[in-house]
Amino acid sequence: MKQFLFCVLIMLIGKTCALIPRTYETRFISITSNGTNLFDFSQIRFLGRERMANGTFELKEDLDNESFSVVGETFIDSVGDGEYKQLPFTAPKQSVCTALKAYWSYFEPSIKYGVKTDFPAHTHPCPLPKGIYYIKDVVLKNDNWPVIMPRGYLKAVANLFKNDEYGGSLEIVSQISDLS
Repeated sequence: MKQFLFCVLIMLIGKTCALIPRTYETRFISITSNGTNLFDFSQIRFLGRERMANGTFELKEDLDNESFSVVGETFIDSVGDGEYKQLPFTAPKQSVCTALKAYWSYFEPSIKYGVKTDFPAHTHPCPLPKGIYYIKDVVLKNDNWPVIMPRGYLKAVANLFKNDEYGGSLEIVSQISDLS
């Protein structure tokens, strides 16, 4: 009985923490990709004070579960001097489709299909279809991100592997700051 009550208490604490309002805002700083044999994100630009992402990206191959895998890492630069330190937030090596299904919910509010992009990630397609896709006026919405996030420059790096050989990487830098 005590174990049951303890489990209920833990669940209620988790629900309560989810109701705590965000005390930070996020915005894009840069996006960099290499390994242009598989994808190309070089046509994405950031506009205005809001740093809205606009442009096109290309997947040059169908990214399937058998051949392609991805590893995610995050780094923080709290001071802004370029000295990044690795954070414990990582995504272990997993197939591309599995990663999309697991992590898309964090980005879906920012990139609505039919409004902000024509990339069909909301359906979790597998394989991810090759093609050229647009993004329009995308700003980072952190409503379903963790309540507590370190402040500073957050660098997220996704390394793509084809048949367990390095195929390229995508690096997105965003700034996390207190709400003003």
